[in-house]
Amino acid sequence: MIFSEPEDYRLTDTTCGISLIKKSHAITNPARHFHPWWEILYIASGERTFFYANRTLHIGAGTFLCIAPGILHRAINPAGESCRLYNVFFSEGGQALPPDNPRFVSLLPVLQACNPCIALPPEMQDRVSHLFSCMGKELITKEAGWETLVWSYLGEILVAVSRQKMVAGVALQPTVEMKPHLAAAIDYLNVHYTEPLTLSSVAERFHLSPSHLSRSFKAATHFGFVEYVNSLRVSRACRLLSDTQKSVLDIAMECGFGSVTQFGRCFKELAGTNPLSYRFRH
Repeated sequence: MIFSEPEDYRLTDTTCGISLIKKSHAITNPARHFHPWWEILYIASGERTFFYANRTLHIGAGTFLCIAPGILHRAINPAGESCRLYNVFFSEGGQALPPDNPRFVSLLPVLQACNPCIALPPEMQDRVSHLFSCMGKELITKEAGWETLVWSYLGEILVAVSRQKMVAGVALQPTVEMKPHLAAAIDYLNVHYTEPLTLSSVAERFHLSPSHLSRSFKAATHFGFVEYVNSLRVSRACRLLSDTQKSVLDIAMECGFGSVTQFGRCFKELAGTNPLSYRFRH
């Protein structure tokens, strides 16, 4: 039987531990988010503006991103911007893969060796797109041996990308809105977010007016200043809830929140549940 790959699909209940999504015209603007599993984003064609970790990047065809657990990111889509993409989530049903999953364990060192954001050369782009397409075929048809092939194709993609990093990685430049002074302020926030921070105090440190910092921050990242700081704090809190037995109060204070009430409100807004429920699920 000849297989014709659909233009779009969302394969999230695959039973093999990973999810695969294909979009032919990705123009949505999802909310800022982070999650406890690894994610791969590959731009097969077109362009997309994307905030990743601490920079807003304009990315085009052949861009490959490896998004680690807990990294803040979001798509930012100016008018007229569209792309064809593949997404892989190392999760299923909203749950990260168990850390002892043998297939994931074997791929994790390769995943970690990949440049977090790399523009693949033209001679690699067709190959990587083809491998993603092969993954989709196996996940949709589920013929004999499909699960082994899915993980094999995924491994081939990651090995190719990790080796490309060592051969000729291409630097990706931030968007024009990401001025040097703003990048420095964001880097400061990413280090000091657990400390008491205000828009005025950070603006003063970088010799800016609070109004200018607020406007430029929003224009470049599509985050509000407080929203960004709270997102960093909640991301750290998620890691502490999953990896330690510290109390919710201790985690709230360690992450820079002024009270458990403020922590709970921000956590529910960003993580979609309360801290104790998050700990129970993860």
